[in-house]
Amino acid sequence: MRRRTAFNLLKEGRYAQSISAFEKFMKTYPNSSYADNAQYWLGEANYVSRKYRSALREFKRVIEGHPDSPKIGDAMLKLGFTYYELKQYGKSRKMLEKVVRQFPKSTVSRLAQTRLNRMKTAGKK
Repeated sequence: MRRRTAFNLLKEGRYAQSISAFEKFMKTYPNSSYADNAQYWLGEANYVSRKYRSALREFKRVIEGHPDSPKIGDAMLKLGFTYYELKQYGKSRKMLEKVVRQFPKSTVSRLAQTRLNRMKTAGKK
């Protein structure tokens, strides 16, 4: 199954099918120029399915396996969000602060700062 098909399944809210399609793409084309992108969206599909441990693994794989990927900032942001969902607030805060530092004046930085502000207001440390 192609990456685009997997992404369309995700957009349609067919998360389980999307996860399977992204996994198949990653297995079939591990060295593709789209591997980082597919890995990120696999994490996203797991995240929206509330499969947070799987999402965590996939976002980490983007960061560790594709350090020059344009998806790094997004993966770091979602890693911070995923830690939050797992109630690992310290790890969430550290990752979100790292996003703000590494990607100043970007959308991911703004989203990270918004979450950090909400965490502070809610007393999530």
